Amino acid sequence: MLTVFEAVVLGIVQGIAEWLPISSEGMTSLVMINVFGKSLAESLPIAIWLHTGTLLSAMVYFRAELKKVIKEVPGFVKERDLQNKDHTLIIFLIISTMLTGFVGLPLILFATGWEDFSGKMATAFIGFLLIFTGILQITASKNIKMKTDPVLKDSIIVGITQGFAALPGVSRSGITVSTLLLGKFQASDALRLSFLMSIPAVLVAELGMGAMGLLIIDATSILALFFAFIVGILTIDIFIKMAEKYDFSKFCIGLGLLSIVSYFI
Repeated sequence: MLTVFEAVVLGIVQGIAEWLPISSEGMTSLVMINVFGKSLAESLPIAIWLHTGTLLSAMVYFRAELKKVIKEVPGFVKERDLQNKDHTLIIFLIISTMLTGFVGLPLILFATGWEDFSGKMATAFIGFLLIFTGILQITASKNIKMKTDPVLKDSIIVGITQGFAALPGVSRSGITVSTLLLGKFQASDALRLSFLMSIPAVLVAELGMGAMGLLIIDATSILALFFAFIVGILTIDIFIKMAEKYDFSKFCIGLGLLSIVSYFI
């Protein structure tokens, strides 16, 4: 359970960090563990819940793309033609979301079962994953980009990699954008696809955690979601443009190293 102050702070952190490849889940978990004294098992469901706020921000920002996808759904259901290029984005979102759930659900259950995994050890663990995300971004940035539309192979690979973002410290946007860049996509297309695929993935994650009784929805958790949504709306355009222009891999690695060093202090 969150206090009002914790809800406001976490909502602001989520609303800012979600659009950058630095793991918003890792950032909010680090705050909860090191500032608010919560365990990793307590922090993870809250961190995932906060994504609902930025999910709503993404839906508002990408409303034109979503309307286009929704309009294509009846035709896709009727034809069920996986070769139709008009249905490329729908197929991409369906397959990637299914694989994300297949990979991510066991990881969520695994992480939330670590009742004794808290404090310095949890911070160091998140640090290792932040370093991994940073290294992946450096590798991806060296690739030559050519593609604009995802194919079946892209749906499978990026769906699996997005599932690993269930672990705090693995940036969902960082790992999916990096995977798409490695798959030879332009940076702008990689960002667009990454945030579009976050919408069904977060919805499925919230429904799954709710069904398992891992989510506690009360006044303060709704307040945290509200702040995540408002801050997300105010920052999404700015930070998407920043993510296209600036290299955040060094930030990820630096923060990861600091998190690991803190284990020995």
